[in-house]
Amino acid sequence: MIGQGIFQIVAQGGITMVVLAVFSVFSLAVIGERFYTFYKARQATEQVAEKGLQYVADGKFAEALRLCQQNDGSPIAKVLKAGLLAVIDRDDPVIVGTQFSRRLESCKGAMQRAISAEIARLERYLGSLATLGNVSPFVGLFGTVLGIIRAFESIAKSGSGGIGTVSAGIAEALVATAAGLFVAIPAVIAYNYFVGRVKLFTAAMDSAASELVDRLLDRAAHHGSERG
Repeated sequence: MIGQGIFQIVAQGGITMVVLAVFSVFSLAVIGERFYTFYKARQATEQVAEKGLQYVADGKFAEALRLCQQNDGSPIAKVLKAGLLAVIDRDDPVIVGTQFSRRLESCKGAMQRAISAEIARLERYLGSLATLGNVSPFVGLFGTVLGIIRAFESIAKSGSGGIGTVSAGIAEALVATAAGLFVAIPAVIAYNYFVGRVKLFTAAMDSAASELVDRLLDRAAHHGSERG
């Protein structure tokens, strides 16, 4: 009985409840898609930076590049891949002198662009979650106002203010408020969680890029001493 009453109230909510239902479905779809994306990124990232940078330190650039290509879902792998492609030469992977300096600058630029692209990819749809979290309570409040208006209209038509006349409109108003919060709360929680994850990935990408430059410089110095 209670479930049927709530269903009837929701059905009578009109455009407000329809809008909130659409918001809810979209919000859950975005949350699910982002969870999957971040899960894949975290899985692919495990040990990629450590192994890839160790390969670079050992001069195994082809192995490092292959590792990054095999873990293409990892933001760190994509950053390292961009840097390696910019600095590696088929005949002489790392050389000293002017050419290496130019390629190292290209490497830094490539990694910075890759970091920016990965941040944009990780932040995709997060603005929509933030918007839903901010707007949904107001949509629910709008439904609340409409429910109260309908309650007063019922009182005016019946000419009496009994509890039966008022309760339906008040119940509808409360359901609209609850529906707005039901959409907003998960959206805000998910948005804050994903923003935190993006910050962690950004810090990890910056750290990996900086360490790759250091490893390349060390390797170039070692390569130069061997040639000398």
